[in-house]
Amino acid sequence: MKLISLTREHISKILPRNSLRRRFAKGAFWSIAATVLAQGLTFVASVVVARLLDPTGFGELEMIRSTVGMFGVFAGLGIGLTATKYIAQFRRSDPVRTGRIIGLLYAIMLISSSVISVAIFAIAPYLAAGPIKAAHLTTELRIGCGLLFFNTLIGAQIGALAGFESFRMVALISLVRGVLTLPLMVIGVLLFGLSGAVSGLVCAVGVSCILAWFILRKETDNAGVRITYRHIGSEFGVLWGFSLPAFFSSAMVGPVRWSANALLVHQASYAELGIFMAATQFQRILEMAGIKIGAALVPILASGDAKKSERFNRGNILISWMIGVGAALPLICFPEMIGLLFGQKYADINAQRTLVMVMCCTCIIMYKQGLSRVLVANGLMWWAVLSNMMWAAVLLTSFWFLRRFGAIGLAGAFVIAYGLNTICFVPLYVFKKLAPKGTLISTRAIVIWLMIILLTCLSMFRYSLLIRAIALAAAIFPLYYSFRDLFLLRKTSSPPDFAANNVTPDD
Repeated sequence: MKLISLTREHISKILPRNSLRRRFAKGAFWSIAATVLAQGLTFVASVVVARLLDPTGFGELEMIRSTVGMFGVFAGLGIGLTATKYIAQFRRSDPVRTGRIIGLLYAIMLISSSVISVAIFAIAPYLAAGPIKAAHLTTELRIGCGLLFFNTLIGAQIGALAGFESFRMVALISLVRGVLTLPLMVIGVLLFGLSGAVSGLVCAVGVSCILAWFILRKETDNAGVRITYRHIGSEFGVLWGFSLPAFFSSAMVGPVRWSANALLVHQASYAELGIFMAATQFQRILEMAGIKIGAALVPILASGDAKKSERFNRGNILISWMIGVGAALPLICFPEMIGLLFGQKYADINAQRTLVMVMCCTCIIMYKQGLSRVLVANGLMWWAVLSNMMWAAVLLTSFWFLRRFGAIGLAGAFVIAYGLNTICFVPLYVFKKLAPKGTLISTRAIVIWLMIILLTCLSMFRYSLLIRAIALAAAIFPLYYSFRDLFLLRKTSSPPDFAANNVTPDD
């Protein structure tokens, strides 16, 4: 009991009540815990399904999910992110308006998800025979319409819960979804093959969506917010000012990824797509971890409470990047892991090099996540649109020239697209003083990038396992001290708009 008491005292000193650190730690704890459990279960499900279906069948499953995700972007209309920002901004100061905003966003979600799901169900034969190049997938595509419908709704619901900083409930929803996904997908594959896998996904997300609706109603009651559909027309400005650019920004990502997948299938085969998608299973876990951490950060950033804390703003940039680099580098150095997990059909040099490139890209993606949160918090969504337009153009152009290399070529195109996009847009953050300059451009940041590039090259050029292991061990200390110094940096050469040297004691 004494040990528990001392531990509580120590935590209270580190995380003072009502401080930014405590708010973030509380949200991040539940988000990360749920992500580790839910994504871990989903990853296990993907591994089992990939083994049962072989690379071709797994590639077909991922093409269906990619197709549903692409159209889901159009159904989603950027509503989830809009809900997070405006609920965080108004839930305390104007609960009546918050209720109207939720009503407006949810009504739009129901209409858009229903219309687009019905439309995809109707044109499924044409999609399967044409762009997807697999007429036998018509039934699976139609089953996937249920995935599109429920995914769209649950995205809005989780966005709203994040705005209320109800991360424990978001964690519960994610956990339920992960727990259901594993058995339902595996049983579905064993009984009905590919269509069973898709049906299992639909059932898991459907149950999670129903649970999320009841939880959201409870949270709004607790916050004194009454969801209403009356006078919601007065809130249409929210759509034009934030949802529209958020939609355009997202609308480029899904379709462009889908187009790249389709080009890979047309140029190579579904087996190549299966290898690429197996490699991206690792990336999905890390991306989702960063997204869940962002769900805890965005409400604090959007509320304006963090403007006077440079350390908090540095942490926003660095935390996703640290997680991404720490998890990606072992996979970069030991890409043989893909064969050990997914089976011998995924164990050749092609699959290993694809994993190396995908994880290198993951390091860049996790770096960009913190920058993206800054744009969201400051309402600069049209800059996000411009950024994604450039990314899309570079990705498709790069893959067009690299398409003959199959899965490796697609992974390389992603590295080029994200790399050039980051290099071109970092000056925007410095010029507009959106983030501490020393965190973005410094000797320490360069050291981290050099370590990533060096380890990537060692694996791509097939150096021995011993050399890669020694290089990874030697990189640990430079990476640790570089990240530590970036976070603890007391002074930046060009301080941002917030009070850089007057950090509050409770940040």
